[in-house]
Amino acid sequence: MGILVDEEAFLREAVGKYSNKETEETLHRAKLACKNTFIFTHPWDMERCEEEIHFPKSIDWTYCFNGDEEWAFMLNRQRFMAEIGMAYLLEKNEEYVTHWKRIFYEWVKANEDNRIHPYTFRKIDAGIRVTNWLKGYQYIQQSPLWDESDNAVFLQQLKEHGNFLSKPFRAFDFQSNWGFLELNGLIQAAFLMDEDTRNQWINESLQRINKMIPLQIYNDGYQKEQSPMYHHEVLHCLVEIKLILEKNKYEVPYYITDAANRMYTASFQLMKPNRHQPMLGDSDDTDLRGILATGAVLLNRPDLKSLTDESFMFEALWYFGKDGLQRFHALKSKEPLFTSANLADSGVTVFRSGWAEQDEYLLFDHGIMGHVNKGHGHDDTLHIELMAGGREFLMDGGRYTYCETEERKYYKEAKRHNTITVDGFSASEYVNTWEWKNAARQVNEFSRTEGKYQYAEAGHTGYWRLESPVHVTRKMIYCPSKYWFVLDIFQTNGVHNYEQYLHFPEKTPIEWTENGELTTTYPNGTNLKIIPLNLTQTDHVTINKGKISRHYNKETSAPSVLVQYKDKGSFVAPFLMMALTKEKDVKTRKLEVSHLNGAIKNEMEAVAYEISIDGKKDILVFSLNGADSLLVEDFQLCGETVVISEQDDRGFKIHNLKA
Repeated sequence: MGILVDEEAFLREAVGKYSNKETEETLHRAKLACKNTFIFTHPWDMERCEEEIHFPKSIDWTYCFNGDEEWAFMLNRQRFMAEIGMAYLLEKNEEYVTHWKRIFYEWVKANEDNRIHPYTFRKIDAGIRVTNWLKGYQYIQQSPLWDESDNAVFLQQLKEHGNFLSKPFRAFDFQSNWGFLELNGLIQAAFLMDEDTRNQWINESLQRINKMIPLQIYNDGYQKEQSPMYHHEVLHCLVEIKLILEKNKYEVPYYITDAANRMYTASFQLMKPNRHQPMLGDSDDTDLRGILATGAVLLNRPDLKSLTDESFMFEALWYFGKDGLQRFHALKSKEPLFTSANLADSGVTVFRSGWAEQDEYLLFDHGIMGHVNKGHGHDDTLHIELMAGGREFLMDGGRYTYCETEERKYYKEAKRHNTITVDGFSASEYVNTWEWKNAARQVNEFSRTEGKYQYAEAGHTGYWRLESPVHVTRKMIYCPSKYWFVLDIFQTNGVHNYEQYLHFPEKTPIEWTENGELTTTYPNGTNLKIIPLNLTQTDHVTINKGKISRHYNKETSAPSVLVQYKDKGSFVAPFLMMALTKEKDVKTRKLEVSHLNGAIKNEMEAVAYEISIDGKKDILVFSLNGADSLLVEDFQLCGETVVISEQDDRGFKIHNLKA
C-alpha cells in the first residue's frame, strides 16, 4: 500500500474545498514540469527558486542556475513527479502520464553516464527522489498508458536506488538529516520489493533509525543541527515512516512515535505567533500549520490542532483521506498547558504571553550552532527574535544561498543576527559555507520561564581568543505585557569596542529620537520602543540599510540598527524594550547598589535600574559576581538577579529570579 490515499472522488472535492491555494500551486508546478519548465516553490522545498527554468529539448540534469549546484540537486529530487501524479488523479488527463513517463525515461537514460552522478545520484537526493517517484507512481500506474514493461523498468530503478541507499552509513549519515532522508526513501521502496528484500531493507533501516534518534534529536525534541528547516525535514521523514509502516500493518517502533512527539512539541515551542518557524540557522520563513495539521491527525494531539485549522489540511488530506478529515474534526482543540519554555538541551528559551497570534514572543538563542555538524549553523549565540501585536520586529536574516559568496558569509556571521560582537569580530571564525573555526561555545546558561517575571542568561567563549580576551554575557528579564529588559555584560582587562545589532523586517519604519529612544513608527497597531540605558558621548546609534532573505534565492533590503560603544574596558550595556499600542509615560533611573556593610558597588559588581511605566515601578537588580547581600533603595536583598515590584496599594514584592 502506498503512502497516499486512493480516494479519487473525495480528494477532488476536499482539496478544492479546504486547500484550494495549495491545490492550484501543485497543479501549476505539475503543468510547468510537463513543459520541461521547473520552479521550486513548494513550502518545504529546501532550496527554493521562483524563476522558471525551461529546457526546450531534453532536460539537463546537471544544470546549475546562477552557478548554484543546489538547483541541480533540487531538480534531481523530482518533487514534480509526485505532483504530476497528484494532478493526474485530480484531472484524469492522460497527458500527465505521458509526460511522467517521458521525464522518468529521460532521467534513466541520462544516468547511464555515471559522470553526471555527482549532481544526480547523491544519497540524500536518491532518498528524496524515491519518495517522490512513489507518490506519483501510486496514481500513474492506474493509467492504461502504463504497461508491464514500464512497471518492470520502474521496479528495477527502485531496486537500484534501494541497493544504493542500503549501503553502510558513514558517521555523517548517522548524525545529519541526510540519514533520515535516505532511510525514508529506502523504507518506502521496500514495500514494492520481494519479501526477503523488503524485510532486509526495513530491518536495516529501523536499526539505523534507532541509533540515529539519540544522535540527532535532543531530549527536548530539537534536531541537533539547530536549524528549524532541517528539524522539520527530519520530522517529515519520521511522519512518513510511521505512516507507511502503519498502512502496511507493520508495528511502528516506540522510538519513532516518541521522537515524532518530542519533535512536534519542540516545533510549536519555537514557533512564532504567526505560526511560522524562526529563520534560525539555514532556515526559511515557512508556515508550520500544514505540518501541525498532519501531526494532529497522525498522533491524535489536541495541542497541535489548536495551533492550526482545516484550511491547512492539504498534505493531511492526501495522507489520511476522508477518515483523516473526520478524525481532525472530531479532535477537540486544547492549547498547550504552558506558554514560555526552555529547551534546555538545545539552548533556546522562548518567552510568550500566550498562544494567540497577537501575543508577545521573544526567542533567546543561547545554544551552540549545532553538535558535530555545524554546516547549517549560523554564528547566532545570544541572538534574540521578537514579535508582538501580530507584528514582526526583531528577526533573523535567513540564509539566501549555499554558494561560497560574500552573501553566504554575510548571512551566517554574528553581525547579521540580533546579538553582540567585540571589535567588529564575529564570535566564531567563518571558514567557508559549511565550516567554522573556533566556534563559540555557550557557558553559564540559566532560565526561569514561570511566574510574573521570567528570566534567562547565558554567555559564550567566542572572544576568549582575542589577545585581550573578553567574556560576554547576556541577561534578560521578561515581564509579560510590560517589557523586556536586556543586560549585556563585557568583562575584560583590555580596551575594546562593543556592538549590539538589531535587525528588523523589510519596510519597518524606524527612527532614533531626540530622547535617545529607538522606535518603530507604524501609524496603527503595535510599535516597539527600545531604550539604550548606558550610552556615553563617544557612543553611536546608527540606522543602516541591511538585507533579509525569507527564502532561498530571494533577498530584499531591511533596516538594521547598530549600537556602538567605543573604547571601553569592562562595561555593561543594558536596554529596555516595550511593545506599545499607545504612548506611555516611561522613566528609567540607574540606582546605587551597596553591600550590607555600606560599601558602594561598582558597575561591574552590581547594577540596578528603576523602570517606571505610567507611574508604576519595578526595580531590577543584578549582582554580576554571583549571589550577594545588597542594599538598593532601602531594600535589603540576597541573590543574583532580583526584581522588586510595586504592588498597587500593597507595597512592594521581592521576586528572586536567580538565587
